[in-house]
Amino acid sequence: MNTIEKGTIVTGDIWKIAAWLQPREILLDVDLRDRAHACEFLGAEIAREHGLDAAPIGRALWRREQAASTGLGHGFAIPHARIGGIARPFTLFARTQDPIDFRAPDGAPVSQLLAIIVPEQGAREDHLAMLALISQLLSDPTFRARLGRAVRPVDVEETFRSGITHAADSMK
Repeated sequence: MNTIEKGTIVTGDIWKIAAWLQPREILLDVDLRDRAHACEFLGAEIAREHGLDAAPIGRALWRREQAASTGLGHGFAIPHARIGGIARPFTLFARTQDPIDFRAPDGAPVSQLLAIIVPEQGAREDHLAMLALISQLLSDPTFRARLGRAVRPVDVEETFRSGITHAADSMK
């Protein structure tokens, strides 16, 4: 079982968590109007990938967003929710054409979103471990800058791969 202790993942399964964070889909230059539209769009993309109904996924993301903004600052947000119908966590990275207000703590608009969907019946500790690892990753200014400069999905994929490896190593 995974646990989080003072922001550090204490687990033998850290690499499983790290693998789940690698985005399964990468979308660049997405035209989004606002937070609600972002949740709807991300829900539709995730549903398409899993052959699920988009509406419940979009609603789950939006309910979480209404409870508290998933905007982290530095132009990033991590919309996340638990849903039924999937067996393992799924992540999707999207970068917007124009930044949108996500009510981030620093007040900066968001242009980079990492949607995280976890199984409704999955281990809560896995979900928390994923959020802890991504928070560690996004606290690295070098990672953020490299991700912002990435122009192709393969560049984003490689940036995540190397960043996740570095973050996971530092949290062991």
